[in-house]
Amino acid sequence: MTRARAMAFAVLTLAAAFLLHGGALLGWPEGVRLALAFAALVLLPGHALLAGMGALPPGGPWLASGWALGLGVAWLGLLVLLTRMLHLPFTLLAPWAALPNAALWIFAARRGPRPSEPVPAPDLHPIAVVAILVAAALAALHCARLGTPVAYFTDSPDHIGTIRRMLASGDAFPRDAFFLDAGGGGADPRKGLWHPCVALIADLARVDPLPAWRLLAALIAPLFVLNAAAFAMLIGGSTGAAVGAWALLLTYGGSLGTQYLREAVFATKLADQLALATAAAVLYDLQHRTKQTRLAAVGLALGAVSAHVFSAIQFGLCFGALGIGLLLRDRGLRVEARRLIGTVLALVGVCLPYLAWRALGAYAPSNPIHTEPQGLLYLNDSMRIISFGVLWDWMGQMWILFPLSWWAYARSAHRSAVLYLLTTSLAVTLVIFTPWGVGLLSPKLGYLLMRFVWLLPVSAAVAFVVTTAIAAWRVGGRVRRATAVLALAALGMLMRHPLLDAGVVFAHPERIEREDAAVSVERWQDALAWMDRELPARSVVLSDPATSYSVPMMTRHYVSTLVDQHSSPNDSLALRRILDARDGLDPASSFARTREVVQRYGITAIVLNNRFAMTPHLDYWAPNPEWYRAARARLERAPAAFHRVFDTGDFVVYTVNRAALDTLTAPERPRAYVRAYVAARDSMARPMGAGLPALVSARLLTPKGAPGDLSTLLLEWRSPGALPAGSYLVAVRFDHALPAGFSPPVWFGKPARKLFENRAGARYRFRADHLPVDGDFGVDLWGPDQVIQDTVSILVPPDVVAGDYEVQVRMLRQPHYPNYRLQDYFFDHDYYTGLPVGTFRVTPRRPQD
Repeated sequence: MTRARAMAFAVLTLAAAFLLHGGALLGWPEGVRLALAFAALVLLPGHALLAGMGALPPGGPWLASGWALGLGVAWLGLLVLLTRMLHLPFTLLAPWAALPNAALWIFAARRGPRPSEPVPAPDLHPIAVVAILVAAALAALHCARLGTPVAYFTDSPDHIGTIRRMLASGDAFPRDAFFLDAGGGGADPRKGLWHPCVALIADLARVDPLPAWRLLAALIAPLFVLNAAAFAMLIGGSTGAAVGAWALLLTYGGSLGTQYLREAVFATKLADQLALATAAAVLYDLQHRTKQTRLAAVGLALGAVSAHVFSAIQFGLCFGALGIGLLLRDRGLRVEARRLIGTVLALVGVCLPYLAWRALGAYAPSNPIHTEPQGLLYLNDSMRIISFGVLWDWMGQMWILFPLSWWAYARSAHRSAVLYLLTTSLAVTLVIFTPWGVGLLSPKLGYLLMRFVWLLPVSAAVAFVVTTAIAAWRVGGRVRRATAVLALAALGMLMRHPLLDAGVVFAHPERIEREDAAVSVERWQDALAWMDRELPARSVVLSDPATSYSVPMMTRHYVSTLVDQHSSPNDSLALRRILDARDGLDPASSFARTREVVQRYGITAIVLNNRFAMTPHLDYWAPNPEWYRAARARLERAPAAFHRVFDTGDFVVYTVNRAALDTLTAPERPRAYVRAYVAARDSMARPMGAGLPALVSARLLTPKGAPGDLSTLLLEWRSPGALPAGSYLVAVRFDHALPAGFSPPVWFGKPARKLFENRAGARYRFRADHLPVDGDFGVDLWGPDQVIQDTVSILVPPDVVAGDYEVQVRMLRQPHYPNYRLQDYFFDHDYYTGLPVGTFRVTPRRPQD
């Protein structure tokens, strides 16, 4: 880096920051302003630090922006912490961070590279450069066209609401992001220094947090591609770097058809990639053992930990496993093992103060939703592991590469980058897929154990297979070439789905746009804008869970409830908040119960929302059109207590007059779907299991239908006594006998049936799940003197064979991520097998009109 170039970047940093902050660029598009703010606050300081260190990633300058991202996050995070120490609002950094950022360039110019500290020579082939840049450009295009999803069930409303509260308060760690009464329960250890970084970028760019959140993924995702290329460079040189870049684009989170790459702005996804960059830097340091490579590793580690504290756990596991691998490979404490120990100690020394501060101030897990065992697979009554299903949910079928490659990894373990793939995948397996690992860590980490599958770098695994196969082919020999062909053929089979998904996504992005729009909280953005303008500041709003977080996401106001798992691990009131909102808005509830909820949370406004394209699929309760009409009619019977101030027909806002509410005495109203229990009539009820209601009766109101038709089933339930609050689910399953002659072993029945169905292109089983009575009347409220009638409509899928289906019903109490038994993956008689209640006939599909 020449002094002239460094000074030019210093001037550019200052100019971009002050022009943006002064409003001189307000006429420019939001995306351009965000890109300038992102560069001024994160990327340019990161590059300055790289230049000052004299460090470059594997692959050289073309990939440097990936590492600059991590170093820039670490630097801006340190500035945020400095404002915290000085008791200053962190928002001061929006314009003034430009001064220390420019100073970094002056430092880089004065220091410059030293002959005694040679930078490893980059050797990225020009063709590889082009391939990598094309992959990065496609990542940017994909994220720019579709944006980060902001559905009510995603994390986006949670994060955007936190960022908006940060900007309003000047506090980088607000405890009242959503709940005015949160107190210590609002401290969230999952939200680190990346959220205030995003807030500063949005503030400097003069862009609202919502569009900023949606657009930033287009700036960050390409850098993920560069970091994947840098790591894969260590696996297979220029070819590996190009393959790794494209593998990241095509397979991140399974495929481009999933939302994960578009969530590049999420702290978890950012930390995932910065941790990969840190691993690349550590491995690069094992090769070159220079001051620059070690400094880069330490800085990137701090950036990853700043983004999300889970990175510290990842480093402990991955670098610990790598250290053991080095000891076993080299048969003792040799050069690389000693270097790794020194680098890891440096990482710990730099990151530990921040980690300790966050742990002492924010970590006290007491959220009953989070601490409930979930996502587990029970091998027997006492032995459990993480469910294998998370591999498919978060990685698609690409996870298969790791166990298939273990033998090949072991043969190439003389290369430390390949050894990292081997030891990391083995360590993840031992931690989350062995009973002792889960038994040890589950009480501490809970559902976070499922995140360990993200430690597996799929892009690097793909690069390894491709480059190893190419090398085997070049060496020659019949066996080697046959093995190479088989390896590439297997990889092609695994890549088939990601490649097809990518083609569909790029050719028809409108499909994802329609899916996103159907569940986006932006459907009622106009109503929220009115609430922000017209309701008194710091209003506390009572709403349904699906609407709740959209309020702090787009307004200055607070809410009283949350969506499923979306609250701090420290929020001991999480489940109570959800159930209180349910009861306070219940169309049949007494006004005394509503008054209790209003007083408990200091509620000043109520929102009823009927703009959902479909009934939200939530864990506890969700609004539907019938509920909306009934809830609205109830409130409007008492206009003195609930004053309607906004009404579009499908979205209505009321302000609460507490004095008038105190005078209301209407008792709980009868529910049309509840009748009295009659022992002589209902004594044949069939139990569902301990701690669950019994099934009194079941009747198919429509006993036959063609694909595309609706079948209606009437179920009657009775609770034997008070049941605990929680997430209850009713599973209705339809089973058709398999063709004669096809009788696989019982212990392999499910995989065999699925293979048969896949080849036949038709299904012999389908299932529909729903909340009991759609969540309108919680199971925890059912009394033993009541029979609850649960009417469910079930769509007959288009791909089922015609014939008679046995109908089975089961009620379950299950967490957000269900727990399964090992036999559920192999036996057709599985977790969802219930009581037989009748027969449904699927008739042949009707001819099209």
